[in-house]
Amino acid sequence: MSLLSGILVRKVVGTMNDDPKKFTKCVIPAVLLPIVGLVLALLALMFSLRPATLEKLLEGADTPYAVIEAYDKWYGLMTTATVIGLVVVAVCCVAAIVIGRKSAAAVLCAIVISAFGFFLSGVMYLSEDIPDLRTRAREDMAQITEGRLESAEVCFCKGAARTGLPGPYTEGQPEMFLVYNGMGKESDSHWRGYNILDDLGFVPDADRLYNENKSIDWNDENAGWYAVTYTTNLHVVISAEPLN
Repeated sequence: MSLLSGILVRKVVGTMNDDPKKFTKCVIPAVLLPIVGLVLALLALMFSLRPATLEKLLEGADTPYAVIEAYDKWYGLMTTATVIGLVVVAVCCVAAIVIGRKSAAAVLCAIVISAFGFFLSGVMYLSEDIPDLRTRAREDMAQITEGRLESAEVCFCKGAARTGLPGPYTEGQPEMFLVYNGMGKESDSHWRGYNILDDLGFVPDADRLYNENKSIDWNDENAGWYAVTYTTNLHVVISAEPLN
């Protein structure tokens, strides 16, 4: 990369010194256009990532299905923003090459800057697993619609944290769930996080939470146990009913 940068700088400086007119008409536009494309691509993606964007999608979402559906739209919006950004970068790159075609330095600048724009947009999108998140959300939505939910008898431990569903750059995003760690009777003492929507109106009995200072038998008899249905991928609780 440093070698390529050195070659690019030498060619640009050489053109500026040898032919200032060509530098002004070819190289400068060939540099500026891909930069504009890169900035516009990043702005489109950052717009989709704003907390306000997700908050707007979540307006009126008061059921687990509606919340997951809002997140599915959010993941889709990020996909659309990424595609638009890549198209803008490509168009700016072609325009820069056409304008600067009489200068090798101009064409090289256009290609290098545009390649960086493609790389940055693609990495931001793929590194956050947005395609996988959308697939998981849609699978959970289908589970709810078709009634193929997971079920378990669980007790919950002390402590709960506010959270939203997974997504990139979650800081500042809406947190409409309380996540409780629960352990089922058939889970081999493995704890699992359950995302409980505020509008579900369920809160475990604070006086009957799992006590880690007591034995398993004691907790079997004294802790509160609940019949829980939830989605496989995102562990969004659909229903929770006390068993004892």
